[in-house]
Amino acid sequence: MTIVNYNVAAQRAATTMARNDKAMNTAMSRLSTGIKLNQAEDGPASIGVYKGLQVQAVSTRAGIENINNGISYLRTIDDAGAAIESLLIRMKELAVSAQSGTVDADQKAALSSEYVALGKQWDRIVADTKWNGSAVMGKSTLNIGVGSGAVIPMALLNWASTEATAGDGVMGKTTASGANNALKTGAFDFTTPNDHLTGTAAQTQVAMEKVTSALENLGKERARLGSYINSLKASADSMSDLADRYESNASAIGDANYAAESANLATAQIVSQAATAMLAQANAQKGTVLSLLQ
Repeated sequence: MTIVNYNVAAQRAATTMARNDKAMNTAMSRLSTGIKLNQAEDGPASIGVYKGLQVQAVSTRAGIENINNGISYLRTIDDAGAAIESLLIRMKELAVSAQSGTVDADQKAALSSEYVALGKQWDRIVADTKWNGSAVMGKSTLNIGVGSGAVIPMALLNWASTEATAGDGVMGKTTASGANNALKTGAFDFTTPNDHLTGTAAQTQVAMEKVTSALENLGKERARLGSYINSLKASADSMSDLADRYESNASAIGDANYAAESANLATAQIVSQAATAMLAQANAQKGTVLSLLQ
């Protein structure tokens, strides 16, 4: 039966074209972004997992960056510590020389003058050593954020010469020096050359013992910094593996399959062209009704 009020073939062709346009747009979107889950409707059951993995990967990478910054921070302290260690070695050499009875007063004064100058250089290094604009050689705790609110706390000690042999919590520890416990008075004082290497034999001995103690404790602190750095490097390696897994899992869920999507696009384009042709044919078919009216 020939009818004109409703063109079934044309409507079916138009419906097919509309559906096919959606499929073609989806394939083009996935091919242009490389992502399968561009919108929530692309995978309602998967998109939450996909985005969660992405967030975990990003936060883990940020934690790795924090760790690397922390390693740089600690290496800055260690490099300065190595410079101070060199100064202290020379200071000990001067103190040993000053103990010799073959050194006259003028020579001892010269030794003491260099000793004090090196001590002031020590304090300058402590004051001027900074990371990202902040001094790093004062007593503090370095907290390194590794993601999800977790931090790695690291206790750092005070490297100042005035703290070098004073009480707990600083670069040097309180130690006894003989029966009179001379080192319990603690700190170095480089404000004047008096009573350093130019004083009595006992005072010169105290100065040398302070330097010896400072060197010992400096070595221990540098060893602790090294253990911190190694532990952070291990954490960074572990977190890198974890971030790789997050990213790999997210990729498996959310990345577009280019082979499949290219095939889908080709199919959609062919169907679109065919549907367009059939729509034209369906519309032309109704034109034959006019011939009945002539």
